[in-house]
Formats: sequence, C-alpha cells, structure tokens
Amino acid sequence: MATIKDVAREAGLSTATVSCTLSGKKNVSHKARIKILAAIEKLNYVPNESARKLRLQTSRDIGILLTSIDDLYHSEIFKGITQVIQEHGYSINIGFSNNQPRLEEKIIDGFLSRNFAGIILISCLANNSAYIRKLLSHGIPVVFVERRPRKKDINFVGISNKKTITFLAEKLSSGGYKNIWLFCGNPGISSESDCVTAFKGWCLKNPVRGRINYTNMTREDAFRVALAEFSAKPRPEAIIATSGNMAQGILEAAKVLGVSLEKSALITFSEETWMDTRYLPQTIHTSRPAFKLGSGAASLLLRNITAEGKTERKETILLDDNILNTGITIPRYDPAKKEKSRKIPRLRMLMLDSSFASGAMEILARKFYNDHGVTLTIEKETQNRLFNRIIEDSEFDKSRYDIYMFDIPWLNFLAQNTCLEDISDFIKANKNYFNSVLKEVLDNCLYQNRYYSIPFAGGAQLMFYRIDLFEDPIISKDYFNIHKTKLRPPRTWPEFNAVSRFFTRRFNPSSPVEFGTSCAGIIAEELCPEIYARIWGFGGRFFSRNNLPQFYSESNVRAFENLTELQNYTPGPILSTTCMDTVRDFYSGKTAMLITYTEYASKIMDAINRNIFGKLDFTFIPGMAPISVGWNLGINIFSKKTEIAYQFFKWLYRKDVNYYLTILDGQSTSIYPFQNNELLKLYPWMQITLDNLKYARKRNPYTKNSIVIPWNKIEDIVYLNTGLMFEGKPVADCLKAIDEAITGLMDVYGHFYRD
Repeated sequence: MATIKDVAREAGLSTATVSCTLSGKKNVSHKARIKILAAIEKLNYVPNESARKLRLQTSRDIGILLTSIDDLYHSEIFKGITQVIQEHGYSINIGFSNNQPRLEEKIIDGFLSRNFAGIILISCLANNSAYIRKLLSHGIPVVFVERRPRKKDINFVGISNKKTITFLAEKLSSGGYKNIWLFCGNPGISSESDCVTAFKGWCLKNPVRGRINYTNMTREDAFRVALAEFSAKPRPEAIIATSGNMAQGILEAAKVLGVSLEKSALITFSEETWMDTRYLPQTIHTSRPAFKLGSGAASLLLRNITAEGKTERKETILLDDNILNTGITIPRYDPAKKEKSRKIPRLRMLMLDSSFASGAMEILARKFYNDHGVTLTIEKETQNRLFNRIIEDSEFDKSRYDIYMFDIPWLNFLAQNTCLEDISDFIKANKNYFNSVLKEVLDNCLYQNRYYSIPFAGGAQLMFYRIDLFEDPIISKDYFNIHKTKLRPPRTWPEFNAVSRFFTRRFNPSSPVEFGTSCAGIIAEELCPEIYARIWGFGGRFFSRNNLPQFYSESNVRAFENLTELQNYTPGPILSTTCMDTVRDFYSGKTAMLITYTEYASKIMDAINRNIFGKLDFTFIPGMAPISVGWNLGINIFSKKTEIAYQFFKWLYRKDVNYYLTILDGQSTSIYPFQNNELLKLYPWMQITLDNLKYARKRNPYTKNSIVIPWNKIEDIVYLNTGLMFEGKPVADCLKAIDEAITGLMDVYGHFYRD
C-alpha cells in the first residue's frame, strides 16, 4: 500500500506539503495541490485515519453538489438535506454542475481544498471509476444521491425506479394503452439505467409497442428529441418522462408542432406534494419522497462524520415512490378521431441534406403550418450536387422550387446570373424582423449592395480540445521536456502541428490518445476551408487586389506544407475523411483536438459528457483567421409564391423560432439565442461565437463589376492540386499549376482584370 512518503516522492514535494494538503492545516498552492492529487490518483493512495481526524477537528462545512438549480426534484432533496444539516450546527455550501463533468470536478476540488467535513452529491461522474477513487481517497465522508457509482463500498440513497416504471407500465396496459414511449436520461446514470432496464424487461413480456427516447435530461434536449419523434413517428398513446424538466420539453414540442396530447397520457416522475397541479397541469405526476431522500442522505452523512474512529459502515438506502402504496389515476385510452384533409398552400424548398439544415426545418415545418396554414415541402440534396441542382432548376420558368438553400460563396454567381429574386425592398420594409440578424452574416447576403437572400445558418471555425489532457501535469511536463515551452491550445499553425505530433502515439508512445487531430477533405467544400484558414494564418492570400490568382507565394508554400505534414498526425487519409468522421474521432477519444464548426458542437459536447474519459473546451483556431461559413435562403426568380416566401422569411426571424433552431443544433443567425442565459449555459461555445465572427474572413475575392466564376470550379482546381501534394508532388509546382488553371478559367468566362 502506498504511503505519504511515496506520494511526496511522486509529486516531487515534501511530506510536510502533502500532509498539509490532506489535513488542511496550512494553505498549499494550487500548483502543488494539482501535483499531489495526480500522485494520489496514480498511486491509489488512501490517507490514514489520523489525517482524517485532524481535518474533522477543524471543519463544520458540508458540501452539497446538485446538477441544476432549475430541477424542482433536486430542490426538494436540498430542502431535506438543509433541515437535517443545519439542525446539527453545520454550514452548507452548495454548487451546481449543470451536468458538466469538468464543472463538477472543479466544484468538488473546491470542497476538498477547503477541508469540508463531508459531501453529498448527485454526480454526473458516477461512472468515472478513477474520479470516484480520487474523491474517496481523501477520507472525507461522501454520500451519493440518486446516481449510484459502480463502486460497491459507498454510501448511497436513492429511489427504487425499477418498481416505479413497472408499476406505471402495468397501469397503462390495463387502461388500454399499447404504444408507450419512455423519455429518460443517459443510461450510464444508474437511476436512468434502472428505468430503461425495467421498461425493456416489461415490454418484452407484454404485447405493447415500447419506444425509448434518450436525452441529456434538460428541457431543451427533451424538446429537441420530442420534436424529431413527434414529426417522424405515429403519436404515442402514453409517455413516461423520468423528470419534470423532460416533461416540460415534451409539452413545448407538442405545442410547437400543434400535436394534441389530450388523448395521450403524459406521466412524469415528480416529487411528493399535496398539490397535483402545482406545475405541468397537463401531466400525471408520481410522488417521489424527495424531502425524505434528502434528509436520509444528510442523516447518513452525519453518522459517518461522527464515527469517532470506528469503522464506517457503508449503507444503501432505497425509498419507494409513494404511488406504489397510494396508487395513481390514469384515464382509459380513448383513440382520437382522424382529421379531415383539406387543400392548403404549399411552399417548395431545395435544401442541403444535413441535420442542422433540412433536418431542423423538416421538424419546424409543422410549426409554420400551425402558425400560417402553409405546408413546407422540402427536397434534400448533397453538398457537392446542390449547386448544379439550383442552376438547372432556375433556368426554367416552370421550375420546381420556390426557395433555394445555398452556400454563401455561390451568392455572387447566382445573383449575377438572375437565379435569385432581389429582396432588398422587402428587408428594408421589415427592419423590425431583420434588425436582430447578426451583421456579419447578413453581409453575406449582399451582392453589389443589394440583398438576394437571408442568412439561415452562419458561423466560423472553432477549435475544440480535450482540456483534461492539456491540464494534466504529467502530460504537460512531457511536452515541456520536448519543446521547452508550455503545453497550451495552439495559437499558430506550426504549433498546431507540434501539438498534434505530440499527441500521436506513433511519434509519442506515451500519448493518452492515438492521434493529435483529424482533418476533413473528402470533398472540395470540406478541404478548402482548412486550406484557407492556413493561408490566412501564414499571412498569405489567394487573389491579388486586381483579382489575379496568387496561390504561389512563399507564405502559401508554408501553409500547404503545414497541411500536408498534418497527414502524419491524423487517423486516416485527409482526402478520405468527412467532417462527421472528424467529429466521431474526437468525441470517441481517438484525437486530442478538432477544428470544426459550431453546428457539430452540441453533438460533441453530448458525447463527451456521456463518456468518462474527456472534458471539453473550445477556443479560437490558430492564427485567429477562421473562414466565414454559412448557408442562405433565396427566392427563385420564377417563383409565383413570393409573398408566401416573404411570410416564411419573417417567421424564421421570430425570437421563439430562433430559440428552437439553436436547440435543434441549428446555426441561428439571430442575436436572440446569444442573449439567453439558459441557452448560453447549455451551449457554452456560443459565448465566443460572436467574437469569433469578428475575425472571420470571406473566401470570395471578387470586387465590384467583375465577372463571377462559379466558386466551386475554383475550389475544384485547388482540391485537385492539393491532392497531388499529398501524393508527393512539390508544393511550389502545384501552387503554380493552381494559378495557371484559374487564369485559364478566367479567360473562359471572359473575366476582366488589370495587370
């Protein structure tokens, strides 16, 4: 068994410093404390009883960690804790993790550093065995509530959720309900796992259609999931939600889509109260003894604190939901009558095939129909074929689509070739709608000072990275030994490659991940943004002020050499990797860093939080010159439904619709979501998005009165020659070939420029 001397030796500090850290007798620097905690975790050191006694003599503080201030169930638990703790003369310190592992660890570290007498927590890290060992190694009494760690010898107080789910399923079945949905949280959490296990087991034994919908247990995520499910599946006859927050999100989704739940039973796990209608009046509530749960946890903690040197007996206390004894009233299922169909107006849209664009709009189409009585018919196309589909359709006065979704670099060509309606007068006449649009993305709708579209999605590249790796003292020390500089999120492209190499196991066998990063390049539209950001980061450009191609330059050679070198630090060939591949590589723990777009941010964060190995952070990309990306919506110049399209455009910039787009992983281009504290708390990367947009650059080099070449043709040339660089052809030769090919393309299009 490791001793305090072993810890001191591993940390490179004195035994006195380690002792002070464990006992709290003297203040210890944050840097020293980090080293000691790392040594404790590595050696699995458990402090002796005398150190624990010393701490108990100096502390009367109890740390309480809950997941959210908005969760009424947790609020009732907290009331029960408070009553017992304060009756015994202890002080309470409360923190909220918002279900973010990194924030939870920070709060717990604060509790430990101040030598609290004990801790009660509802943890989002209960499945992180290393974290649990580290927490318990300090010898401080800990009681886990609701979410049980896998470790056996712990103190735990919870609700018998398996009994509750089975009871509710039986009641619903006996009432004639057969299509039953369960909305729950991450099954990695013990309380949610119990619900899933019981529901699956019951469905297998009974003639029902059961469906499980997983969420991150917030209102917003339940809203997002419910929108998708209500839009794509037959309506459920009954819904069981394992929290009131989820029930709120489900009700909001039904309201947005105009889905009536009057004939459906919506049951939510709830806390004991004398009022059945205190909130969510359209729901049926269970009656969990939350106050008793909290008081039981507090009593258990105090028994451990006052053990007086005796061997602490670890206890598990499970309470039943009160409905198991009192029963619950669920009305019998009464199928709703089908509505008669009627002829309604229709607006046809051609959109990018993606979850953040067409996926979000398909879900919200029902909302537009409920608000304005107009059906949105959406046809989807892949990114590399969408441009040609728009051109082909806009050449005929009897074209199929009223609205086109297009990449912002295509605007100049589409406007110059009269594919789009000039909507400048409409925008000026409706400033009350469009004043909320972010200026940087609204400017992407201009061609020769006229508006030909509105922004639907907009943003710029961000860098996501595993902050747990960057802050690890051992990893940081190894990096410093190699590079003689501090490990940090890279600020230049050469530094980006250096960090990527360091985290690639092929070059550094001790790397905790296989590769430094991933890079998307399977199509020109995905590879070129990676190229442009590096060109700008190295101080280069790709067109002169006279619109002459200028890819061949000393700075651009360095930029392309940087990109081709990166191939050595990625899981697969860049030209075979998609954006989604890079996202999966990152959130699965294969890579340490990722440069991508905010449309993927919530997917990354949800996946990281579901896993036990990573903590996420984000910052500006190296060089702070990201590319401005986004998608616009324009009206086909031959459309006969311009007024309906205008109505749709105004609807898109309502505050509530922009909230919904953000929650659905959309790229809202309105200022409203960036001013909403709830959304900023859930999607923290939004906090730097506005600043990031200020640094973003457009990739369209055209000046006034120049002939516009389809931008995809230019990018095809760049893509082809970059591929030759990856095959080993000299970078300088390929850049010269790019300039020559683009010059030839200009001649074909009759491009005029000054020498």
